[in-house]
Amino acid sequence: ARPKFERLVQQGTHFVRWGAVAEGQAEISIGCDNVQGGRAITEHLLARGRRRIAFIGTAAPGCPEFFDRYRGHCEALSAAGIALRPEAQADASDSTELVGQQALEELLARGEQFDAVFAASDLMAIGAMRALVERGLRVPEDVAVVGFDDIPMASFAHPPLTTVSQDTKRAGEVLVDVLLRQIRGEQVSSQMLPARVVVRRSCGS
Repeated sequence: ARPKFERLVQQGTHFVRWGAVAEGQAEISIGCDNVQGGRAITEHLLARGRRRIAFIGTAAPGCPEFFDRYRGHCEALSAAGIALRPEAQADASDSTELVGQQALEELLARGEQFDAVFAASDLMAIGAMRALVERGLRVPEDVAVVGFDDIPMASFAHPPLTTVSQDTKRAGEVLVDVLLRQIRGEQVSSQMLPARVVVRRSCGS
């Protein structure tokens, strides 16, 4: 996708995209502040006494949004004086329930001990909850689970999923505004919008 965006910029095409904001990128992007969101949801778990938090999601730059969520997670752990445990991270780049379930099963197979799981997407979090229940573990009593995105399914999960919400309404307004300014020849730049934690029952009270 990156070469395609660069060609559009070289051709003088006016466009603004919703997605990851990366340093030095040619195109204008409006995105969620994934680092801040990852930090906030991890702080939420820490505030509820969870200390051994597993992470499901790719922790590599090739998947920038998941990577930024992991970076925020690591920042929150570091600020709380908790040592980062790379073995508590399960690699997962496809945002599906099955991938989340398999990643959680991988953590359990390794013998990892954790009292919370932060999945880089809601679908993976829902899959992780299924794997926990199948192992006889209770959510959130034994293991708290949180996700990211606040998809409609999150509020209907069992238990309802605590997650990070991206302000898509505000994003739409900013996308249109920036595109119009770009068309008028005004100076524009990429922007990151703050995320917020949406508390439900999957991480306890």
